Amino acid sequence: MKLIDEIVEMLSSDERKLTDALFKTKVLLHKIGHKELIEWVNHELNGYPEEEAVPPYRILPAQVLANASNGAWQLTSHPIPLAHLEKDYRNALESAKMDQPLAVLEKFTEKDTGHLQRTIPMEANGLLGKGMGNGYHISSAWCDIQVSGVIQILTQVRSRLLDFVLELSEKFAGELNEDEVKERGSAFDAENLFNNTIFGDNTTIVVGSSNKQNVKNTNLKGDFNALKSTLQSNGVSEGDIQLLDDAIKEDERTLDKNENEFGPAVKSWLQSMLSKAVDASWQIELGVASSLLATALNNYYG
Repeated sequence: MKLIDEIVEMLSSDERKLTDALFKTKVLLHKIGHKELIEWVNHELNGYPEEEAVPPYRILPAQVLANASNGAWQLTSHPIPLAHLEKDYRNALESAKMDQPLAVLEKFTEKDTGHLQRTIPMEANGLLGKGMGNGYHISSAWCDIQVSGVIQILTQVRSRLLDFVLELSEKFAGELNEDEVKERGSAFDAENLFNNTIFGDNTTIVVGSSNKQNVKNTNLKGDFNALKSTLQSNGVSEGDIQLLDDAIKEDERTLDKNENEFGPAVKSWLQSMLSKAVDASWQIELGVASSLLATALNNYYG
């Protein structure tokens, strides 16, 4: 089917915007008689409403930074302790719900590096400052989000949509007229296929560069050996994998085992690995490194 081939070509090319492929996917879903699946496409194109939950791949880690002083010393863009905050409020500060349209996210990533900021209302300065000693008072605070995480979102959407369209290409092979397309569209469970490829529980890890991708699905939840194998196959050294193992165990001693979240030690390891991607001591593209590590760890923690 020509339309499917066009979408596959667009998703496989680093010269075509992801939003263009989504518009054509919207047309495709109408043609095959499954316009009930368009909601996800519309949310990705138009942004997610405030009351709507975003998919897990659109939630990024954030670090709270602040400017503070105590009369003698001035701290600028300094991380601050948050352990004194209620769990829900702390989680809200340390995660970023990226509900913007994909076109906006694509604009964010034009420089490939850098940071995004989400301002914290000044009314919270007093509460945030209670975790600081030595008489420091916070003058301004914000949540810092790495642009590399936004690149990860685009990679996830591209990979998941490509999986779905490739599955469709097998069911709509050849030149078909409109009636034949509708007939084949009603002959299989498109909704189940869509949910499995777009929202499935398995990890979708994308490796490579310039969108020449090798996609591998692996269930990593709670299985460090599977996580280790995935990291090894993508050039992570034995030493760095051992440091991750140590970090996970360190966090397990301080975090509630039912929380299934990154702890400070794992976050520190992740930042260290992204730094290695930047200075090329780990031979992998930064955007791909971010997608690989964050996705693998997210699925390990469930």
